[in-house]
Amino acid sequence: MASIQDVADQINARLDQVATNTADTAQNTAENVSVSKDIRNELIQSNNRLSQIDNTLNLGFSNISQGIFTLVQLQLAALNLLDHHRKQNDVIICELVNNNKLLCNIKRKMGMQLQLAEQSLASTERIEGILERVYCSESADYDRQQEIEQKIEDCCPPEPPRKEKCPEVCKTPDYKQREPQGLEWKPLPTPQQPKPEG
Repeated sequence: MASIQDVADQINARLDQVATNTADTAQNTAENVSVSKDIRNELIQSNNRLSQIDNTLNLGFSNISQGIFTLVQLQLAALNLLDHHRKQNDVIICELVNNNKLLCNIKRKMGMQLQLAEQSLASTERIEGILERVYCSESADYDRQQEIEQKIEDCCPPEPPRKEKCPEVCKTPDYKQREPQGLEWKPLPTPQQPKPEG
């Protein structure tokens, strides 16, 4: 049978072993706390970096979208101006077609008038030559009559012949300038790096 001293020694030995194990556990726990703090700090820094990247991407997308909007507005204004130039060119083409028609009609009528005038002149000269030979006194009387009629015409001229109708005037387009929007746009400021926690 074991003595009380032996039992006490065994209990003391066990208590020493428990104390040693407790000290080791406390030391391991302290080391784990230190490692956990290091991991926490690394996670905070990574989170700060990710937040900064997220802010930078948001800012970049916002700047790009506003810049694209401004470019689209300028493009729309340019297209509006080009459309106005297209309409003006249509008017110029219309005027050229009208002028071409007028010139063609004038040329045709002038050619016909020239032929008639030449034929009339030849006929008139022939008739005058014949009549002056046959009716000398009547020719002098005719010349006097012409002078009197010329004086009357100078005094009271006859109504001028009616003018030919001109083609319709081509409608000139009105230019309505398109004001682009968003030209006051400026890039957003660069985001500040977040301050580390702890």
